[in-house]
Amino acid sequence: MKVSEYTPAAKALHWLIALLIFVLFPLGWVMDDFTGIQKFQAFNFHKSLGFTVLLLMVLRLAWRAFNPVPELPASMPELQKKAAHGLHHTFYLTIFLMALAGWAMISASTKPSVLFQVTSFPLLPWLSDLPAADKKAYHEFFEGAHGVLGWVLLGLVVLHIAGALYHGIVLKDGILSTMKPNFGKRRAGLSAGLFLFGAGLLAVSGGGKAVASEWSVKPEASQIAFEATGGGDTTRGTFAQYRAEIEFDPDMPEQTAVRVLLDMNSASAGSADADQTLKSADFFNPAQFPSAQFVARGAQPLGGGKYILNGRLTLKGVTKLVSLPFLIDIKAGTARVKSETTINRLDFGVGPESLAGLAIDKDVKLSIELTAVRLDN
Repeated sequence: MKVSEYTPAAKALHWLIALLIFVLFPLGWVMDDFTGIQKFQAFNFHKSLGFTVLLLMVLRLAWRAFNPVPELPASMPELQKKAAHGLHHTFYLTIFLMALAGWAMISASTKPSVLFQVTSFPLLPWLSDLPAADKKAYHEFFEGAHGVLGWVLLGLVVLHIAGALYHGIVLKDGILSTMKPNFGKRRAGLSAGLFLFGAGLLAVSGGGKAVASEWSVKPEASQIAFEATGGGDTTRGTFAQYRAEIEFDPDMPEQTAVRVLLDMNSASAGSADADQTLKSADFFNPAQFPSAQFVARGAQPLGGGKYILNGRLTLKGVTKLVSLPFLIDIKAGTARVKSETTINRLDFGVGPESLAGLAIDKDVKLSIELTAVRLDN
């Protein structure tokens, strides 16, 4: 069946995608200029719009597969027809690849992402589950690809607009009118298209499901420390550099998500000799294992502001289950967390059983004191 113009649903998807792309480009150029929570929100808005474009493109291609499209004018030379089809295919492919590269970049990031400030961002599990040390290379690759594809897409947009204006103003062959908005016709088709979009967005966002709030740790008011005993002496140390991603709400403890990334090069025990020992191959060996990671989902309430997290600790390439009890006090959008647990360092290959003939306790106490502010506060 031949048609003279695109369906209202196809037009709606076309112009909505175009609008989002015209918002995404300037936002991508300026969002680095923001600071603090505004920067966090700007980046998450950019990510959310990009993911929406990916969803809309899937819906647009699905709609096109089951609905006829207008043919190019018979007067158009065959070479121009092939060029037009090639440009459209390249356009679609570039949008898909750019959105997918952005999604992969988000999944390989150690920074939190929230879809429209409503729900946790859906991540690609094969990237999000990687140890933090392995994510960096993937993140840099997809970030570079996303940037290159952005310039390619910008060039294609210019060509697309120039071609449309040439056909509409110079040739006047009717091509431009095939995508001209005209929502007075085929309301049923438009309604179906918008329903598909709404249903898809609802599915991705978890159907409006409530999620835990994001929290930003204040390093100047926080500390991650360790304590080990050997030969009657106790060594205490801290990690000066770390990153923490925290999602928590006392009304929804099952939605809790925690990821802590420790910079093992920043471990310090207060003296040059002790620090050198910690950085040796027998102990933390940061030259080979620059970071350690703790990941947990779902907190079990114990009452009185006490909870327990059962997660995975990856240290020196070894991953073990670790239970982390914690006490949290939230007032006026600020949370103070205290936690203490004990791990068996030998399970992770950290340190020998004895040093200089003196036995070293296998148990190391890990103490955590965090102060964090709610990002939507």
